Amino acid sequence: MILILAILGGAICLFLIAILLAKRPFAAAEASLLFWLAAQGGAFASIAFSAGWPDFWPLIWLSLGQFLLFCLGPAQLIYARASLSRPLNVVPQMGVMAGVATVLALLPLTVQLETRSGAIIAQQAPVWLVLLPLMALLISAAWPIMVLRLARQARRKLKDRYSNLAEVDPGWMEVWAISSLIVILAALLAVPTSTLGIWPINVHVGALLGFQILQVAYVAHRGLTRPGIFLSPPASAPRPVVDAAAARADFEAVTLRLAESRLFLDPVLTAPRLSDEMGWAPERLTQAFRVGGETSFHDAVLRARLQEMEKLARDPANARVTTLALGLDAGFGSKSAMYEAFRRELNTSPAAWRRLFVHQ
Repeated sequence: MILILAILGGAICLFLIAILLAKRPFAAAEASLLFWLAAQGGAFASIAFSAGWPDFWPLIWLSLGQFLLFCLGPAQLIYARASLSRPLNVVPQMGVMAGVATVLALLPLTVQLETRSGAIIAQQAPVWLVLLPLMALLISAAWPIMVLRLARQARRKLKDRYSNLAEVDPGWMEVWAISSLIVILAALLAVPTSTLGIWPINVHVGALLGFQILQVAYVAHRGLTRPGIFLSPPASAPRPVVDAAAARADFEAVTLRLAESRLFLDPVLTAPRLSDEMGWAPERLTQAFRVGGETSFHDAVLRARLQEMEKLARDPANARVTTLALGLDAGFGSKSAMYEAFRRELNTSPAAWRRLFVHQ
């Protein structure tokens, strides 16, 4: 059973690697996804070798498989950063992986180990060795948590910038990260139950292989059904000619609607909601901002809120009102959102901006 699952998982990874290698352009995101698939496939192969040829250096194969499993987290994080145009920070990831490789290489020199049913077993293990897998799994959870955070932040920003997220939605990476956490949780539960001898070793290994295959299957499904992940993006059709005069008129109309309805005071205002208020299709709203106003929904709303803050700050009745309170009244949902708007639009801080009104 374990051998069959390992061969199945390795075959799926090999199939996806062959497809990904044909993708053009092949950039940093593709390289990190290729590394993730290779590490996942290598882990499957290591178990297959140890189960199929138990006399052929099984400890070496399984130690290599443990190292490759640890590499999945850094590879996933690098892929998320590359896809979202963030700094890759490859050096720290390489350092952590080198440290794990060193520990795994030195482990057989300090503890008597044996292999059984695709797992590494230590007889009469010291306490620190019992805690080592738990610590390694907890550390491994840091990478999918960071991917989850990155994807959610990117998704919030994209919702403000685009009326339709169909082609740019990074939400699938959230599910990918959650699936990694589920695999890690399953491995965490396997450690105490195997230590106490509740379930046989082959049950643990088979369950973990099943979870890993399901995760690879999800990545395969999303990557093959969404353009630009495994497959080369389709040639973009020429954009239809946009009537610049009509777009400018639409921009004036939506700007007037924002001023009159004061929708920007709602901190959770989104582009789809504004397009519904205008009775427009999402594409028309995007063209109104992009072509008619040479801006975006996000930037237009930020400027409207900053103008509202200026109006409130000039009112003598608000002389003792804090800058944060003014920002919340102007539609900013949080202190961090207000600071980001000031940095981006005015290249200053809210405190420095407020001092101008005090001096005046």
